[in-house]
Amino acid sequence: MYNCDNQFNGWNCLSRVLLVCCGFLVGCGKPGLGTVPVSGKITVDGSPMEGVMVVFDSGQSGRAASGITDAQGMYTLTTEVSGDGALPGSYKVAVSKHENVGDFERPKNVDPNDPKSLDAIYSKVDPRKQQQSRNAIADMYANPNGSGLVAEVKDSGENKFDFQVKGNKKK
Repeated sequence: MYNCDNQFNGWNCLSRVLLVCCGFLVGCGKPGLGTVPVSGKITVDGSPMEGVMVVFDSGQSGRAASGITDAQGMYTLTTEVSGDGALPGSYKVAVSKHENVGDFERPKNVDPNDPKSLDAIYSKVDPRKQQQSRNAIADMYANPNGSGLVAEVKDSGENKFDFQVKGNKKK
């Protein structure tokens, strides 16, 4: 027990009480950034496409959120922690899917913690050869400022945004 009888001990005692109170205040409030769940579906020429990168860009006023589609074309956005969603606000949206062009074939099962698995990738890469890729989705959708896709994320209710885009006809 602390003795708060003299002035020095009184200040010492008061500072400890304030420190404890501040500790409780730090723990109060909503954890994280205040993101809300956001999901949706991307269809390319009417069909779902796996591996499409979806980016919600808030411009310079906030943080972007992104996700990747599964085999059904469904995505869930992430801002900071996997699947946490996006901050409420207005967004311009970009979608793209880059595929390798040429003879490079990435191994199907890669374990980033297994050096032999990683060697399987690096042994196939020829540093003398420029790897090329193409966007499987029309190029206009890759830039959030020119895609024409927008979303308004609300702080309550369902935030589900489905987008239909055109595939890239260039081979």
